Amino acid sequence: MFRPAERTKNYNYAIRNIVAAAKAVEAEGRSVTYLNIGDPVLYGLQPPAILQEALARAVREGHNGYAPSVGTLAAREAIVQEAERRGVYLSPEDVVISSGASEAADMVLSALLEPGDDVLTPCPTYPLYTAITAKLGARENYYRLDPEQGWLPDPDEIRDRITPRTRAIVIINPNNPCGAVYDARLLLELLTIAEAHGLVVIADEVYCRLTYGPPPPPMAQLAAGMDVPVVTLESLSKSHLVPGWRVGWMTYTNTQRFGEVIAAVRKIAEARICSPLPTQQVLPVALENQSHLPSLIEEMKLRAAITVEALNAIPGIRCIAPQAAFYAMGQVADLKGQTDEAFVLALLRATGVLFVHGSGFGLNPHDGFFRIVFLPPPGTLREVYARLASFVQQR
Repeated sequence: MFRPAERTKNYNYAIRNIVAAAKAVEAEGRSVTYLNIGDPVLYGLQPPAILQEALARAVREGHNGYAPSVGTLAAREAIVQEAERRGVYLSPEDVVISSGASEAADMVLSALLEPGDDVLTPCPTYPLYTAITAKLGARENYYRLDPEQGWLPDPDEIRDRITPRTRAIVIINPNNPCGAVYDARLLLELLTIAEAHGLVVIADEVYCRLTYGPPPPPMAQLAAGMDVPVVTLESLSKSHLVPGWRVGWMTYTNTQRFGEVIAAVRKIAEARICSPLPTQQVLPVALENQSHLPSLIEEMKLRAAITVEALNAIPGIRCIAPQAAFYAMGQVADLKGQTDEAFVLALLRATGVLFVHGSGFGLNPHDGFFRIVFLPPPGTLREVYARLASFVQQR
């Protein structure tokens, strides 16, 4: 009998793992409304026409072979120019193109962490980081995001969590799964902690273009002049509605003591060959053409408002208003002795509505949290929340 590697026991990705239960419901001939995964295309949103044409043109013009391992020069230069518009100054050598921000996170953590090291990650977390650290034999060292403070972290708690094996801190801003946005004051305090303790900052800024108000400053901008390396992760997947195109990147700032890690990332990039060339050709076009964003943000603000109002109107349910992206964390006050996963699965079987349990993001399974993806049209959302209300009232 062949057995899987021991490290795979902790390799979970709840956002997708829970789909098996939904497929079982569909096998019974019932429909399921999937509110588990942040894929805009699944809910009818499509990339701007100018990007579709740019991709088709890239294929027609023969950009179908291998690319340089770190990405084409044109794509990296476009990222440098975009960063400069946001107050971050880079060279193309500070950029690596990846197959989505997920691959960028995997590469930099693989280059940085030894087995037994730990990385500070927010809780609730994005399950990607749980999966990567499990694969590497490292440890997630959770710092709490406080729902009573709008899902913001406590810098004092983060200081207390640091151990001799802590190598990095992951800061997801704007946050997935909570939709919180951290301001400049908080970000500066987190940078100061990282600098004092010799930590690398992994700045996951995938949703930086999808804030409902003014966007927060990039951590790389705030870190100018500090002695703290910042690795910023970004992507076109959500902001430009192209998750299947796998266009992401990482950038490095404050690299004075980070050269060996950068060289290790390059080795990893060479071993996996490259990210897709046709979509790299689209990247300069995408960063120069973002006129679709204001209307997309307004659509998300409307869906967020519907979500927050509907959930808070259900006795025994509460929801803290998100400030960005298309996620919200709900909470049921009384699980009736069950876990959050049992609640989510019972809701699925009774109503055909699929959320993700909060413990899939690292939360206590008895605290009753669940994450909602509110990408569907308003009418669909209202129907979903009516089903949720009926289910809660009948429990």
